[in-house]
Amino acid sequence: MDKFHELNAFIAVVETGGFSAAARKTGESQSAVSKAVNALEKRLGVALLHRTTRKITLTDQGRKYYERTKPLIDE
Repeated sequence: MDKFHELNAFIAVVETGGFSAAARKTGESQSAVSKAVNALEKRLGVALLHRTTRKITLTDQGRKYYERTKPLIDE
């Protein structure tokens, strides 16, 4: 999977607060967004998100990763 795609999916999930909203924002399926974020976490070897049935929150590592990568995507 494309690393840029994984990163964009992760950022969309963080900014929208969920996989469904991120899918709507990116125009992809919820499954594609979920797979991209899972691939990113697997590649990095760390959990970036806490997932529950009601909400998604960033782990400490996820927050740090978001803060470091968001400016790169904005450029």
